[in-house]
Amino acid sequence: MSSKEMERRRFIKTMSSALIGIGVSRLFKAESSFATSEKKPNLEYRTLGKTGLKVTAVSMGVMNCSDPAVLQRAFDLGINFYDTADCYMGGRNEEMVGKVFEGKRQQVVLQTKVHDGDEKKMRASVERSLRRLRTDYIDVLIWHNFNSTKEVSNPRLFEFMTKVKKEGKARFTGFSSHSNMASLLIEASKSSTHEVALVSYNFTHSKSLKEAIALAAKSGIGIVAMKTQAGGYKKEKMKGLSPHQAALKYVLMDQNVSCAVPGVTTVEEIEECAAVMRTLLTEQNILELKKYHGFLQGKICTFCGGCSGECPNGVSHQDLMRVVMYHDGYEKDRLIREVLEEGTFAQNIQFCSDCSSCSVVCRRGMDVKTQIGLVQALLRFS
Repeated sequence: MSSKEMERRRFIKTMSSALIGIGVSRLFKAESSFATSEKKPNLEYRTLGKTGLKVTAVSMGVMNCSDPAVLQRAFDLGINFYDTADCYMGGRNEEMVGKVFEGKRQQVVLQTKVHDGDEKKMRASVERSLRRLRTDYIDVLIWHNFNSTKEVSNPRLFEFMTKVKKEGKARFTGFSSHSNMASLLIEASKSSTHEVALVSYNFTHSKSLKEAIALAAKSGIGIVAMKTQAGGYKKEKMKGLSPHQAALKYVLMDQNVSCAVPGVTTVEEIEECAAVMRTLLTEQNILELKKYHGFLQGKICTFCGGCSGECPNGVSHQDLMRVVMYHDGYEKDRLIREVLEEGTFAQNIQFCSDCSSCSVVCRRGMDVKTQIGLVQALLRFS
């Protein structure tokens, strides 16, 4: 049996297992037409862990959006949770969020991020975010892109967040992660340090991440799911396939997820995503995900957590693979420049340049070394 056939069967088995206990007869409904309707979505609210905040199950990742009209449409649809960051678009992303929601501050929940650094630098970042967002406080302030369990339990970082909360500049705190997510969530669930975790989570991920999310949620951590569309490829690239509602439904089936923040850029996309709330996964949805899974095979890293082997230099290859996703899926080369500003990225690329082969093996057939070569080429021209 070919590896591709084995992977296909494994996916079908995983999807079938996900449906157990949810009531299969209820799931297979006639597919509704969600396109860009004027009808408001049937809003679903979930509790963001121990914060107690009530957030819409489908919320909005603002990272790729530069059109204020999309934010305004999201607000009009009833969406109340918005994720941005200090570094997105050089700060312009936060500025847009602040301008759109000025005068509506009490009606929305704002989440932004801060990078690790010395206290002076971190404090300056928080103050800039407050000014850009035109607010006196941030609802959820999270560390940007943790990779290791040491970061999750770092007392220095926790001490800083405690100060910020005592000063009233942040209500709740947490972290984001694109790699090693299961181990980070397990570590976070051991203490009361973090209240929210923003993690990559989609239909490609392994059972171990699903279990870690359940453990973290049980400990009171509010789980916010990003990268829910597994690359966000446009249907033109997939011969007309448009699996994005199906992918979002799959994530929301997991009641341990407080909300999903798909990275939309147009009014049509936010309407399409919002319409998913309180709807059920259908046979057609599962078929779409199977096709999407086949399209992604060996193409990009979907942060599924199924890789084997570790880099001897400690390089997080999944962070490098994000660059390919931003270029090929999101078609946002601007994001590549933003990635360059993150911590040890340049050093990691140098480590990879000095390696003749890669010790990390992708279970889904992606050639990691070749992809890293593509990352290096993209960075040279960014």
